[in-house]
Amino acid sequence: MKRKSLVYNWINVLVLLAAALIFFRNYSISEVFDGVGMHHVTIITITVVMVHFLKAFRLYLALYGSGISASNYAKIYCKVTPVSILMPFKLGELFRMYCYGHQINNMLKGIVTVVLDRFMDTIALVTMIIVMWLYSGEAIIPIVYLLVVFLLVAILVFIVFPGLYSYWKKYLLRAKATPRKLRVLLYLDKMNMVYDEIITVSKGRGIILYALSLIAWGVEIGSVVLMNGLSADGTLSEKISQYLRSALSGAQSIELKRFVLLSVVLMIVIYLLVKLGDMACGKERK
Repeated sequence: MKRKSLVYNWINVLVLLAAALIFFRNYSISEVFDGVGMHHVTIITITVVMVHFLKAFRLYLALYGSGISASNYAKIYCKVTPVSILMPFKLGELFRMYCYGHQINNMLKGIVTVVLDRFMDTIALVTMIIVMWLYSGEAIIPIVYLLVVFLLVAILVFIVFPGLYSYWKKYLLRAKATPRKLRVLLYLDKMNMVYDEIITVSKGRGIILYALSLIAWGVEIGSVVLMNGLSADGTLSEKISQYLRSALSGAQSIELKRFVLLSVVLMIVIYLLVKLGDMACGKERK
């Protein structure tokens, strides 16, 4: 158990160090907020607080019943979120899965919860992009089509899996036993275990998770609308489309960079406040 905790702590240190290097290399407050007035900073700050409250609540709802305390959840969320938004190619999501799985002592549930969280967030993002496309008539970037196909295939597989699992398990159990068939049965049972975990996490919460994701994206888009109304450069539809495209691609718009920078700062502040609160409560108990 001590060795497991030691490995966990070392992985945390290395990943957080890598995220810090990326942050200090790519984000400079003087550059990102150059020429930005206090009214813009206020709007972005309020947006960051509201969006992360919605996203944190969404993930907490998905993890509900896992025995994780609000304090521990807040600290983990504030630790993994900067890594998630700073690491390229969504590598930070692996760290999120690992940390939540370690905290609830159930790696499969940690993986499924984070995947479901990202799945709902992606559906909400694609929904927003399609709505903007219908509104503005601008061309949709190819990755959106790929995401739509992926989401439809994933939903179809989820719907037909119980029938396929039941059929093939009965077929293999009735057939002559061979090492190859036993391996297939083992894989089927593992896939069914994942399916059952998805059902457990999403049962009664799927629509709520999607609705919270839509609201979070709505708040982000609302901030772009507000800031565009306070400045004269560029059209509103162009600003929104650029912001949504940058959320999918590696090249971040200046608006998204501001959101990311303030998000990282907010997570650090909240983490330190919760940590200090835990320490104060510990001293009081003593």
